Amino acid sequence: MSTPSSNLSRRSFLGISFTGLLALLNRQPLTAATDNPAAVPTVHLHTYDPATTTATDAVRAAMLAAADLSWLRQGDSVFVKVASNSNYKPPSVTSPAALEGVITLLKEAGAGTIYVGDMSGAQFVRHLPTETIGSTRDNMRTNGLLAAAEAAGATIHCFEEVPYERAYIPGVPSGEHHWGDDLRVAEILDRVDHIINLPRLGKHVLAGASLGLKNAVGWISDHSRMVLHRDAATFHEKIAEINTIPQLADKLRLTLTLADQALTTYGPDAGYHYSLRQPLIIASEDIVSHDQVALLALLWARQQTPKDALAQDPYPAQSNSLNWWFVRVTWDNEIAGYQDLPTFDPVAAADALTHINLAYDILRGGRPEQIDVIPGGLPLDERLASLLTADPALRLGLRQPAL
Repeated sequence: MSTPSSNLSRRSFLGISFTGLLALLNRQPLTAATDNPAAVPTVHLHTYDPATTTATDAVRAAMLAAADLSWLRQGDSVFVKVASNSNYKPPSVTSPAALEGVITLLKEAGAGTIYVGDMSGAQFVRHLPTETIGSTRDNMRTNGLLAAAEAAGATIHCFEEVPYERAYIPGVPSGEHHWGDDLRVAEILDRVDHIINLPRLGKHVLAGASLGLKNAVGWISDHSRMVLHRDAATFHEKIAEINTIPQLADKLRLTLTLADQALTTYGPDAGYHYSLRQPLIIASEDIVSHDQVALLALLWARQQTPKDALAQDPYPAQSNSLNWWFVRVTWDNEIAGYQDLPTFDPVAAADALTHINLAYDILRGGRPEQIDVIPGGLPLDERLASLLTADPALRLGLRQPAL
């Protein structure tokens, strides 16, 4: 463990090391949004030109803008939670470039063991008391995350590779919750010092969107996943509640999404890939506000998706029947007691009972009076900027550069 003075030295080193990189992204001084900016959640929204800036460099700069790394002491362990739901390529999974940028910066900042992992969705991996079916590691090998993690010097940790009898521990959400005794989470949550959350930017045929909060489903056991889908009336509540368990909530330091592509239909695996000419990086220490901005960025990308692709998106009309089918086929002996899945249209309405809106209540005690979106790098697309501030009920404000 390092002393406060060694932390200061490391932060100073990081600031010196990346001065040129931050200048490359054209970051300018910003005007203060309130008299007490510490009480206002901030979301950093960086745009860059891939012809002049690598994704890895852009991610490193965005991460430094969103978090000063003062929480990281020399030798601390960090778990980088990716979304490796399948063997599909990004944007169905986390961007390998985002993973590489985060790992290299953590190593330079003095992190000890850096774990990278997940457990893929039940269509691809089942971890049962008597057998394990499928392999997250193999999926990561196919989708590109394994090579990126290993090249950057991380340790791969797939939850189903731990023997079943010690793979999971009880997860107890804070306050009242809908899980009963059915929530069990990966045991490594008890053993690591810090967590970085790296979701993808994608639609989800059941949840509406697959962003930072939804990425927490990867932590939970096969049985818990069955309960989540079977008891679908509280599907969104339970997603938000996973994020309140102390082993996760107390250790989560940053949620960051690199969107050089967006999965704008169907999801979480198949769907339309929309390529961004100028990629976005969304980074925040507040996972809920990250997801609020990411959801609007996803809707902006959907506005630019061909109409014929949008017409084939089964959300919300077919979501409940697809969830019933998923429960029936995947956990066919557990179908008794199935509950209907709620869906929402529009999915970004402030009063919709989505897991994002519920998470503001469950994790933050209500939606903040203001959420600052801080642009960095290239100017934001005008349509995206307009969408971010179009609904006053969402309480988002762009913090513009000082004149």
